[in-house]
Amino acid sequence: MGANICSCGNPQLPNLGRPDCVIEMKAIAFPIIIPRYKADGVTRNTIDLASITLGQDIKDLVKASTALLERIYPFPRCENISFDRTDTVYETAPSTRKYKIAGVGGVRTFKFETWGKDAVHAILREMKKIGCTDVDFLLVDVAGSLWGIKDNESDTVMRGYTMATETFDAFKTYATDTTTSKLMFMWDLDNAEAEECSYAIVSSELGYSATTLKPNVGASISLVELDATHVQFTVTSGFGTAVTNDPITGLVDANFVVTANGTPVPIIPSIVETSAGVYSFNHLDADITVGDLVVGSVINAIGYDVANGSFTALLP
Repeated sequence: MGANICSCGNPQLPNLGRPDCVIEMKAIAFPIIIPRYKADGVTRNTIDLASITLGQDIKDLVKASTALLERIYPFPRCENISFDRTDTVYETAPSTRKYKIAGVGGVRTFKFETWGKDAVHAILREMKKIGCTDVDFLLVDVAGSLWGIKDNESDTVMRGYTMATETFDAFKTYATDTTTSKLMFMWDLDNAEAEECSYAIVSSELGYSATTLKPNVGASISLVELDATHVQFTVTSGFGTAVTNDPITGLVDANFVVTANGTPVPIIPSIVETSAGVYSFNHLDADITVGDLVVGSVINAIGYDVANGSFTALLP
C-alpha cells in the first residue's frame, strides 16, 4: 500500500484511457524469492532490463553457481493462491462524515499452498531458512510473465516486491482419507510498497515461459579420508528416509572441486562413482598433508544446490 503523496503546487490527475493491447497480470502460478541485498548489505538485487541476454540472465540467477545472495529461488507450482487485503480504516465523526486513517488497514497478505510431492517435510525444512535475511519476491503468472516493481517508468532495472519478512510463516497440513498433504505459506507485502508500479517481463522478451523456471534441490557432501592419497565423497539430498539418504548420481570430474587450505587439489586420474552417490578419487600425497583443511564442492550440477563438505587431514 503505497502512500498517496499530494502536491498542492503541482497537482496531477489520472489519465485512465488505455490502448487496445495491454499486459494483464493473470492468475499467479508461483512466487520467486530474491534476497533484497547483495552480500554488502547495501546494494539491492535487481534484474537488468537493458541486457541483451535478459532471458538467459534470469536462468543464470537460478543456478547454484551464482552467489548465494544474488540468486533467485523459485517455488514449485502453487495452489489456492490469494492476495487478500484488509479493509481500509475510517473514523466517523458525529456529523457522520468519514475520515480515512492513513497507514492503517490496506495490508496485503499473500497466501498459497503446495500439494502432494511438493509438500514434503524436506521442502518445509528449506522454507524455514526464510526469515533471517530480508527478501523480496517476484511473481510468475500462468501466462509465463515475470512480474516485479519498477519504481519509475524510465528505470532500466526491475526489483522484487518488498516482503514484510517478519510476517513469513510456513506450516504443514497432513493428508487424510480424502485430502492430500499440503504446505501452507503466507507473508505480508510491505505496507509502503507501491504495487501500482508493477511491470511484467513477458515470455516473448524472455524467450521462454517463466513458468519453466524450476527450483534447485538442496543437497550436501560428506567427505572421508580413506588413506593418505584417497578421498571419498558421498553426495545426497535431503529427500531420503531416516535410514537411507537420497543419492545424487551421475556426477563427473567437472562437477567436483577439492581444495586443501584454499589450494586446488588435482584429481588423479578421475572421479569414480563406486556406488550410487558415492565418489572416490586419488591425489598426490604431497597435495594433502596432515592438518590441512580439505573442502569439497560440487559445481554446475544442473538442478542441485550442494552445500560444501570438509575435513581436517589426519593421515600422513
